[in-house]
Amino acid sequence: MNNALKYVKILEGAGISREQAEAHIQIMNEITEGDLATKQDIESLGTKLSTEIKSLGISTSAEINRLDAKIDSSVERLEHKMLQMEYRMTIKLGTIVTLVVAAATTVSKLI
Repeated sequence: MNNALKYVKILEGAGISREQAEAHIQIMNEITEGDLATKQDIESLGTKLSTEIKSLGISTSAEINRLDAKIDSSVERLEHKMLQMEYRMTIKLGTIVTLVVAAATTVSKLI
C-alpha cells in the first residue's frame, strides 16, 4: 500500500492502537497484494494488445483483399453472362423482325 504510514496515522487518530493499525495495513497488503496490477503488468498487457491488434489488422486486410478479388471475379462473370443474354436477345429480336417482314411481304403479295 502506497500510503501505509498515512493510513496508520489516520487509524491512530480515530482511536485505534498502533498495533491494530499496523495489523490493518498488513491485512490490506495481503488482500490486495496479488490482485493489483503493476506498471510492468500494464506495459506487458499493452504490448500484447498492440501485437494482437496489428495481427488482426493484417488478417483483416488479407481477408478484405480476398473478398475484393472474389467480388471482382463475380462481377466479371456477371458481366459476361449479361453480354451473352444481350446477344441472345438481339438474335431473337432479329428473328422476330425477319418473320414479321416476311409475313408482311407474303400478305402484301396475296392482296
